[in-house]
Amino acid sequence: MNLTMPNYELHLNLLVVKGDVPPFTIYRKSREVNERANPHAGVFAYDLPVESADLSVRGEYLVRLAPQAGYTACSLPAAAKIDLTRRVLFEALKAKCSQVFKVGEYSVPEDTFHREFSFILARHHEGNEVIVLQPYYLGATKQFGFLVDFHFDLNPGVPFSRRIQQLSLSLDQNYRRNLDYYADRRARITGWIQSHHAKLFPLPLPGASAPVGVESKFTPLPALQLRAKTYVMDGNREYRSQFIGVKEAGPLEPVAACPPLLFVFREQDRGLARRLARALKGAESQLNFPGFEQLFHLPITISSSPVVVNDFSRAEMERAIAQVQGANENPAIPVVVMPKDEEAYITHKAVFTHAGIATQVCTTDTLNDDYALKWSVANIALQLFCKAGGKPWKVKPTEFGSLIVGVSQSHKVTGHDSHRHIEKYFAFSILTDSSGIFQSLNVIGQADREADYLRQLRDNLANLLREQAERFRTVVLHTSFKLKHTEMEVIESVVKAAAAEKKCRFAVVKVNQRNRFFAINPKVNSFVPYEASYVRLGHREYLLWFEGVFPDNPSVKKAFPGPTHLEFLHVSEEKMIGDEQVLQDLVNLSGANWRGFNAKSAPVSIFYCHLVADLIRRFQERDLPLPEVKELRPWFL
Repeated sequence: MNLTMPNYELHLNLLVVKGDVPPFTIYRKSREVNERANPHAGVFAYDLPVESADLSVRGEYLVRLAPQAGYTACSLPAAAKIDLTRRVLFEALKAKCSQVFKVGEYSVPEDTFHREFSFILARHHEGNEVIVLQPYYLGATKQFGFLVDFHFDLNPGVPFSRRIQQLSLSLDQNYRRNLDYYADRRARITGWIQSHHAKLFPLPLPGASAPVGVESKFTPLPALQLRAKTYVMDGNREYRSQFIGVKEAGPLEPVAACPPLLFVFREQDRGLARRLARALKGAESQLNFPGFEQLFHLPITISSSPVVVNDFSRAEMERAIAQVQGANENPAIPVVVMPKDEEAYITHKAVFTHAGIATQVCTTDTLNDDYALKWSVANIALQLFCKAGGKPWKVKPTEFGSLIVGVSQSHKVTGHDSHRHIEKYFAFSILTDSSGIFQSLNVIGQADREADYLRQLRDNLANLLREQAERFRTVVLHTSFKLKHTEMEVIESVVKAAAAEKKCRFAVVKVNQRNRFFAINPKVNSFVPYEASYVRLGHREYLLWFEGVFPDNPSVKKAFPGPTHLEFLHVSEEKMIGDEQVLQDLVNLSGANWRGFNAKSAPVSIFYCHLVADLIRRFQERDLPLPEVKELRPWFL
């Protein structure tokens, strides 16, 4: 159910073309069967109208944007082929940039896939502040234009730091969370528009009767608001806050007993390990944390026989596992205290998960910093509770009986630049229900050859959907933007076949949190959209804000991220599940993240996929063993 607010608009970072894009000239020839395009040589393949007067009668053509022997000039309206019009706008802007800017003031990717321009605002040792311009078609209003966004472009080899977060606007000048993120991002963009817009526009197009004018202000779009997230605790008691709910009502599904915590550390870190133990017991008063037992209504036991290691090499971690597995007590949860070191973390995680053991890590940096530990200890306790088998909360779903399947991949890629190739294929699914309860993680494709991998993906996904269709009335697949075109084709074909059996209702949504979209809410001083707002970009295409301010409380108390781009895939001739229900489920699932009480607000179906994919990728880069964990406990938190 959406909440209709009168005159609620969000202003999208799209500078639309004034009026209509006039007909323009391209050069084409009929495309023979199996004749391929060559984008790097400026030859593209499109289906186009045979005659511009009738857009419905179409043929296959090879297209160039400049005259060439064997190609015939053809005037086309902008609506003839949306992607071709975007390409023409891109090439026209590229030509204009070369006329009005010096080399080094802007850049264009060498590949033909990323059609965007980067204009440098400021240079830093860590990288450059840039404005990115990208041609776009807004299907909801049938307008062409250019998305304009701010981005920090990190220099190669520069390690991540708080300074980079500051330059990216995530942190303010005092290195605190930037509560003015939306206002600062808007200011960067509008400042660039004021100084550069008149240099670039209007834009001449080849063969057009007049140059194309472009607006200099964001585009207003009508916005709707979905229902806010509600968290369900023990006894089905409902809360707006996860922490308060767990503390007052108790977790949704407690465990009979928490496995003992077995600390793993270097001898020089023994004192820090003891501090963490005290913090988890609520014995560090300056942290204002009540303790694991008071929060989760569950006592904890800390093993008196810790594992002391020399370092976090693979050999030492394998020795530590032998000690963990040989402990004369119930299966324990290893709590690893280690320095902030990526190699150490990845090595230990790969070795332990390959043995089927979920670990909990706390860095020495965090334990040496009162402020950091104060913000971290509750989340460490939460992750331990989940790894012990507990379920802290769920979100109130739109309807019961829905399964959410997140699908992603983490292929092992070798080589560099144009010589990169996939050495090993790996895909997996993460299952939750629509209340956000984690169900399982399943490998659905793993092979050295692409053909074998795609066959496994097809068979395993079909089997999964067939099995789940017997248990759930609706099944929604959330696919990561990382999936390749061939993988998406397999997923679409499998879901279409499953939908044709009509045993269950299906939907597939492509979820992309890395995008060039941004919008402001002019109703509030912070420009932050209301939580659970969405706008329609085109046919079954949306932007959705999982976090934001509230109409009755517009004050900003945290840094809010930008929108998530959502696109429904066509899997049936009938709309089997309403878009609004799927959007509401996504909002709800963004509150089901058990990684922390204030963890990133993203649908767990996709966020958990990204966590697993990132870990698998780093395991494979180092030739470390892959996880053997397939159980209900989320080891990847």
